[in-house]
Amino acid sequence: MSITISYCRRYWKQLSTGTKLIALCLICIWVLSKAFIVMCKWSEGPSYQPCVEYIDHMCAEFSRHRISGNLCTELCHNTSAERFHCEHNSPGEKKVIVYIKDEDTKLVLKSGAYTSWDSVAKNYTSIKTLRPLVLSKDSLVEKLYSKFRQYFLNNETFGRFVSHLDVNSHNVLSAAVSGELLLQQDEYITSMNYQSKEVVPGLRGVCGNFYVSDYTPTDGALLTNRPGAGWPWRSVGEWKNRRTVAIRLLELAERLDNNDLLLCDVKGDNFGVLEDGKIAVLDSDTLFTRTVLGDVLKEDTCSSDSDCSFWDCHGTCDQKSWKCSTSLANTNFQMICSKIFRHDPSNGYHGILEDVPAKWQTTIWKEIRYCKRWRLSIKKSRNHLYNLRKALLHDQILG
Repeated sequence: MSITISYCRRYWKQLSTGTKLIALCLICIWVLSKAFIVMCKWSEGPSYQPCVEYIDHMCAEFSRHRISGNLCTELCHNTSAERFHCEHNSPGEKKVIVYIKDEDTKLVLKSGAYTSWDSVAKNYTSIKTLRPLVLSKDSLVEKLYSKFRQYFLNNETFGRFVSHLDVNSHNVLSAAVSGELLLQQDEYITSMNYQSKEVVPGLRGVCGNFYVSDYTPTDGALLTNRPGAGWPWRSVGEWKNRRTVAIRLLELAERLDNNDLLLCDVKGDNFGVLEDGKIAVLDSDTLFTRTVLGDVLKEDTCSSDSDCSFWDCHGTCDQKSWKCSTSLANTNFQMICSKIFRHDPSNGYHGILEDVPAKWQTTIWKEIRYCKRWRLSIKKSRNHLYNLRKALLHDQILG
């Protein structure tokens, strides 16, 4: 390596000044072209592709009366390629996200249970053998209630689930198939259960194994791959936006705490902005109650606390039994604070509260320094949350 560097230095010295200038210009053009390509990718946002195949299959199954849903007719009246676009998924990923554009309305059609449409036919055939036992809407609802009521927080939520299936005397079997497919998806169940809690996007309805929710774009300050992330200079206008986003995230953390929920996959593009400005969780299959998560972790053996982590949710290892404890070591405030507010080397994100006006640096740092403190109690975590929000709101009032 040192020989190569020495040779290059000697060769560079032998070049004329004009040649050096040309070489430097070419290097600059190459660097700028690469930067331009990256900037274009950032500005484009997610990559999309036409997804007529998914929609055509869904509507074909609906026309065969193999699936049902309160939105099937509306979705299938127009299946043009211009109306539906799919987000590119990583190879092997089963989740399908379809963006629907109707005039000024944008919706999101999602499914986490898509494998092949043959499985829908098999489900239909297997459930069809139970036809003597499923003769009416009422008998189907009774069977769904006895089998799936435990998934829902209350009878009202279960009732909304039944209304999504659009059960009538002519589609009992297809409603049974659609119900089975939907309840294989944790994200759909979570979205149903917490619709009124303002922690997830609004849910419009379903068609087969697909469910439709409101489109909730991510705020630019939360995108980890945006131009400028990590740059040391930031404008006053940008600070005001970051401050507003931080306040909304703290309000979300409080709503999650009030519902005993933990968000275990914290990253900028997992948050979307609702119509009223509140921030919601987009990938709700990473939302768990403390009780459920504790019960999942307690089955694991461990040698240290790090063995008891579930994505960003950290548990503790009982060094007497060498099993994970049901108690958890961090809170929503800590996860949002460490992954979004502060610099996070794991994803290269600079942190929206790293560069703040000088007059607030001491006050804000006093609260966010506790982000990564192990086993911070829920009560103390909430105190830091309230104090930080108070400081940000005070700065907002002062302008």
